[in-house]
Amino acid sequence: MRFPRLLGTLLAATLSSTPAAAQRIAYDSSAGAWTITSGPVSYRLLRRGPRVTFDWLGPASRMVAAPDTAPPSPADLAGLAADRSLGPDSLRLVSDSIVTVSAGVPELRFRFAHASLPLELDVRYAAFGETGVFSREIRLANRGSTPIPISRLPSIAWELPGGDYTLRYLWGSWGQERQLATETLAAGARRFEQTRGRSTNGYVPWLSLRNRTLGVEYVAELAWSGNWWMQVERRPGTGAAPLNDQPVDAALGMHPDFGGPLTLAPGDTITLPRAVFTATGGDLDDALNQMHRYQRTYLVPRAKANEPPLVQFNTWFPLGPKVDIANTIQYADAAAAVGAEVYVLDSGWYTTGDWERHLGDWGPDPSKFPHGLEELADHVHSKGMRFGLWVEIESAGAESRLYREHPDWCLPYGGRPSITANRCQLDFANPAVRRWATATVDRLVTRYRLDWIKIDYNNDPGDRFDPARSGESGRRLHDHVVAYYAWLDAIRAAHPALIVENCASGGLRFDLGVMGHAHTSWLSDVVDPIASVALGYGCTLQFAPELCNHWMVGDTDSGVVDSTRAPGWWDFMLRVPMNGQFGISGRLPEWGAAVWRHVAANVALYRRIRRTIAGADVYHLTPAPRRNDPTGWAALEYVQPDRKRCVVLAYRLARSSGGTTLRLRGLLSGAMYEIAVDGRRLPSASGATLAARGLRLSLPAVWRAAVVELEMRP
Repeated sequence: MRFPRLLGTLLAATLSSTPAAAQRIAYDSSAGAWTITSGPVSYRLLRRGPRVTFDWLGPASRMVAAPDTAPPSPADLAGLAADRSLGPDSLRLVSDSIVTVSAGVPELRFRFAHASLPLELDVRYAAFGETGVFSREIRLANRGSTPIPISRLPSIAWELPGGDYTLRYLWGSWGQERQLATETLAAGARRFEQTRGRSTNGYVPWLSLRNRTLGVEYVAELAWSGNWWMQVERRPGTGAAPLNDQPVDAALGMHPDFGGPLTLAPGDTITLPRAVFTATGGDLDDALNQMHRYQRTYLVPRAKANEPPLVQFNTWFPLGPKVDIANTIQYADAAAAVGAEVYVLDSGWYTTGDWERHLGDWGPDPSKFPHGLEELADHVHSKGMRFGLWVEIESAGAESRLYREHPDWCLPYGGRPSITANRCQLDFANPAVRRWATATVDRLVTRYRLDWIKIDYNNDPGDRFDPARSGESGRRLHDHVVAYYAWLDAIRAAHPALIVENCASGGLRFDLGVMGHAHTSWLSDVVDPIASVALGYGCTLQFAPELCNHWMVGDTDSGVVDSTRAPGWWDFMLRVPMNGQFGISGRLPEWGAAVWRHVAANVALYRRIRRTIAGADVYHLTPAPRRNDPTGWAALEYVQPDRKRCVVLAYRLARSSGGTTLRLRGLLSGAMYEIAVDGRRLPSASGATLAARGLRLSLPAVWRAAVVELEMRP
């Protein structure tokens, strides 16, 4: 069936009124095909009769003409509601439109009505400028008089073409965040699921699929901070057809409370988590850099006060909860002396009891700070540093005054507040909770002139919660997360100069969802320099480097540095966390003069190279190092968008040779680059030479680091 003439006329009118959108979303009435384009990548959908189906995701240059008939596939919309299909065969297209939602971001919007249920689906596809990245979002509405259970509805569901596939995913719980796993895709299903309540505690809602036969890399992730599921499957075919000729199904979606169903009450609506995805004819780094450009241009809010990324000092590792006015002032003086720009007072400042059990009582302990925190804040500001404070705003400790007065503010299970890890999860979908949290943060920011707030989240609330009202189920945690996002936006709007750091027992809730509402994120509570090589590598796979915040602490978690070790080891410790936003959290006043000189020199080094690291494309020049017992060499290359500046951070690990050759990427082949390794000038070389022949580096011992700076000749 051809596209109806009237609807085609209306679409043409919409396109003519939005010229920017017309460049990226086009409808071909003769082929019955919508093509959405972002940079070098295209996404195509077909209309065949009443159906809209998925046809293509990949390099625009390889896309062929739309087929005459739609494939008999579940397309990118597949699900089950009240035991009835939510696929193309059961959905009727009611309307379509193209809307420019912001500069460079057009949306293709479909409204579907179910053939036999009073259920509407609003499906939106967005293209993000020239990044090569798209998103899809589904909004559901129950237009009937009885509840509708949604048994399954992923945010994205593809049937990808056959071929030899490599699957990559990220795994790791506390202290192991974002370890890269790679495997060849065989017959059967690989399913990953999060039910603990924190999005990245175990696995990450992120996957890469490389079709080695076609030479196409697909990357997709769910922008979500709650529970989720992800599945990749290749089903055996019939007859003698080779397994690898069979298509590959991939799907990502929200895991409702109790595992489902997600039941919509009459008149109710819900927006499911957004899926974000890209593809490339290049390799994994090419796809990841497209995602990074999307993050910094369209997702993560700007914080001009943190551009370039500031050097922090944080009190947690040297002092823990045993902070007081005397030791925090002593450490503030030391932090200022080595070049720190932000001083963050971590947990323990607010209570006379157990710091976990008293969460929510956000007033300074008078025995530790008899004149309030104003005394410390004034001292920090007098040293020319910004002042920051730690809170865990979503939790109420089991012995806090807040919990005693408002147990009904907690997410409940079985009619009682759900308590885990000595705390309950406050329900931000409750307006009273948001008013309290807003008033609390407003008071702290104003009274102590906060420049930085670190918002931690040390709770695994799980997936079992009482419904908020009759006729619905499965959405209690969803509604909290959505409300928490909105609360973060309101805090940033009220305090536009405030830098908001995300944290969750390290990186256990570090995802595209929350990073649309915060400025930077703590990547792991493990700060051992050897393990941190892998942790930083993994973070820069998923996230733009400036979002990955980590610190140099010392030889141990207590912040001790062994002054008898070789200075090259001190440099290694300091340079491992330079792969993103850098800080220190060690026993600075106890470190000797020689260590101090290296600390100050490396802080100055970071302050010089951070303008190249922030905003850069990242190339992982070596395989992912193991978190435990990393061997060989590890190297990350950062290239600015104009290709004029580049930094390489290289690390010699266990059981490695003294030298390595790194073939650089992303440079202009015809340009000449001046090269310095740890400040020592090398002969200039062209971008073509550095790519083909590579850059030779040598380090005298294991656990050493080199910093290479390249700059294009004028």
